[in-house]
Amino acid sequence: MAFYMFDVDGVLTDENARPDHDAVKLVEDVAKDGHILSFITGRSREWLSENLFPLFNKELDWSSLYCVAEHGAIKGRGTDISTWKLDDNFVVADDVKASLYDVSKQPEFNDLIEWDHTKESMGTVEAVHGEPGDREHLQNTRKALKEYASNIEAISEESGNKTVVSTYGVDVIHPDLSKKIGAEWIIQEISDEEINEVFVFGDSSGDMIMAVTAREKKLQDITFHWVGEGSAPEEDRIKSVSSSASFSSGTKELLEKHTRS
Repeated sequence: MAFYMFDVDGVLTDENARPDHDAVKLVEDVAKDGHILSFITGRSREWLSENLFPLFNKELDWSSLYCVAEHGAIKGRGTDISTWKLDDNFVVADDVKASLYDVSKQPEFNDLIEWDHTKESMGTVEAVHGEPGDREHLQNTRKALKEYASNIEAISEESGNKTVVSTYGVDVIHPDLSKKIGAEWIIQEISDEEINEVFVFGDSSGDMIMAVTAREKKLQDITFHWVGEGSAPEEDRIKSVSSSASFSSGTKELLEKHTRS
């Protein structure tokens, strides 16, 4: 039996953060083969419920799907997000969120970034996505995200939090929060299963922590599938495989090799 850990943003979505129906279908094929599936993402549970889960085949049993939202602050199984648990220890204070929100509303960020009101534990802004193929707008949003991250660094540090910049957004989160927490929780939950292989899909260097955590927990035969831009991160005793395309196109390219009859 294989164990799969998927990031969501940039892995199951395209460059405009739209979930890719064909990529989801390949994930379904993995599920049908009886492997253990998990999502470990910075996205909120509300976003997953409204944008990703509606693409799932309702005839399949998703009760065993492991889900970690907001980098590990929220954990649960299945697609009923009301059953997932928020760890209050990882919630950023409301006054800090308010200060971050005020920065996001500065005029230079108009039509480029927006506040994510669905996040429960962190303060997040997301890129305002343009039309598919609008490379100029895409570059402008990426620049705005970097500028926003620079502008709020003092707020983040002085409140004892940390700033995480991703493909589509900027999160201010508890300093101890990372996808390592989510990976550790899932691996503990499946400790009685016989895992022969581990496959991790990610598009940022921070996603490698999922594979590293599997290595630390003594799982074997670990492969990190890189669908990000640039060179894949490298780690001892973890095989890295890169796609020729980025985002969900890269995921489909690599995942088709897992589901091909």
